[in-house]
Amino acid sequence: MEAVIYIAHGSRRATANEKFVSFIKKVMRQSAAAIQAYGFLEHAEPSISQTIETCIKQGASEITVVPVFLLPGVHANIDIPAVLRKYTDIEFHYSKPLGVDEIIVEILVDRLVEAGFEGKMDDAVLMVGHGSRVPEAAVEFEKLAIGLAEKMGSKVDTAFVTTPVFYHDVAAKLAGKKIYILPHFLFSGGYTVKMKRELDKSDGDIIFCEPIGFAEKLIPLIEKRATEVTHEFKLSDYVTA
Repeated sequence: MEAVIYIAHGSRRATANEKFVSFIKKVMRQSAAAIQAYGFLEHAEPSISQTIETCIKQGASEITVVPVFLLPGVHANIDIPAVLRKYTDIEFHYSKPLGVDEIIVEILVDRLVEAGFEGKMDDAVLMVGHGSRVPEAAVEFEKLAIGLAEKMGSKVDTAFVTTPVFYHDVAAKLAGKKIYILPHFLFSGGYTVKMKRELDKSDGDIIFCEPIGFAEKLIPLIEKRATEVTHEFKLSDYVTA
């Protein structure tokens, strides 16, 4: 029997986890899979292992795993696959993260418009991501920025919180402009607080957009990721630390 499980990172903040659960239940209602479940990589339960065990008890022998992460990185490419390797009797299908897609670009456009962005000469857009040591993540991030720039007809600068190029350095170079900070995150958290605290010290006119969040528009993209998987999970498919 087939099952689908959706994996989020997990947060120390219960409200963030509740937002994911509420959202993913909407996704599950759209799916025809007989067995569906969700789990968290860390900081919350059910864990990935608990979720897999629950599916097995319900009769699952084939499981599609959908990492609800914005980009490929250590968690999606290494940590989650490491858990799946332990279950040698289960046939796993592993989807891509949300990644580069027109739906993500549309949501980013929505966030800019909601913040009042008009594309004036003295307006600047700085899209900020988490950062990853997996090179593929930066490549996909830049592709999103290019897609957003084409959609908005405005230049989009990019930066990261944990890896170069750092957001505060790029913001300093954009001094004198009205800077729209566009967080490429699923929800506001410690990183957003950190950015606001640090950039509040600058002299520029800085406006923070809402993060991507668990927007309703993501539902068809997650469905797409779950259904486009055709390959069996193999260790060789994913990078190692």
